[in-house]
Amino acid sequence: MSTAADKVSSDVQENTRTNAAQIAAVVVQRLSEVTRARAAACIGVHGSTVSRMATEHLDDLALLLAALDLKVVSADSIVCTQEELRFYKLGAFKFLQADLEKDRMREKDKVSA
Repeated sequence: MSTAADKVSSDVQENTRTNAAQIAAVVVQRLSEVTRARAAACIGVHGSTVSRMATEHLDDLALLLAALDLKVVSADSIVCTQEELRFYKLGAFKFLQADLEKDRMREKDKVSA
């Protein structure tokens, strides 16, 4: 049963649907690369079961994953948090800032010589 606390804006709902569509697209793309037969063999079912899962349940599962604010990425992807990304950007910024200062000092020394 839905309560007032459970209500979300239409923007949030639309964003969830958009994210769900992206999740489903990733799964469909990966299924075409791996093949349904291979996926079925990995989980011990018939290929038609995987096809049925993808056809009948993928959209609902993708919506649930999107509502939980989860992403689907390949196993070889590297995922970091926003905080980690900020740390990496700050490190790169400081390195480049120091490198530019070093270049500026070299240019200054050349002009002085």
